Amino acid sequence: MNLRSKRKVWQEEVRREILEAALSVFSERGYHRARMLEIAERAGVAVGTLYQYFPSKKALYETLLLETVSRIHRRVMEALSSPGPPREILHRFLEAKLEILRENEPVLRLHLRELWEARFRGVHTEKIRVLFEEYLDRLAGVLSRLASPLSAHPRFYAALVDGIIATAVVEALEGRRPFPEPRDLWEILTQPLIPRENRHA
Repeated sequence: MNLRSKRKVWQEEVRREILEAALSVFSERGYHRARMLEIAERAGVAVGTLYQYFPSKKALYETLLLETVSRIHRRVMEALSSPGPPREILHRFLEAKLEILRENEPVLRLHLRELWEARFRGVHTEKIRVLFEEYLDRLAGVLSRLASPLSAHPRFYAALVDGIIATAVVEALEGRRPFPEPRDLWEILTQPLIPRENRHA
């Protein structure tokens, strides 16, 4: 490994440590009470170094959020792009989405708290909106192939499915129920929406 490659690996490691420290501090103190100095100290870097990577606290928070959304997006898009009958694709999608949401629970819990406390504005960036639209379009394409009355309105169908999953995850993040497993939601998603004669197609 040459000097340039070593430096790049080191920079990526520093960036990762900063993001981990930021998540820890934001989770403990909330966005507004978190200080860049404390994030730098927890990451083991100088404040000047922190600002070289992230010019502001808002940029740091948005990067944390966007990278989480991007990870979730990649996983669900892979599942929705897999071959097979729509029912099988939908099942793989449900498993993949719940798994990646569980893996990123700390960031989701943090952001949910910030949104509900109305302490932070402007994190719904255009990039995140584009990813969400792409994901809904792909899910709608799978759902449109099901023999369901809702298949005639695939975007609405996709938003409905996503809303059911989101509601179950929010309930878990609030501590009102355990984090959902695919089997917990599969019947809810399929029983009312897919005619009984096509449920095992």
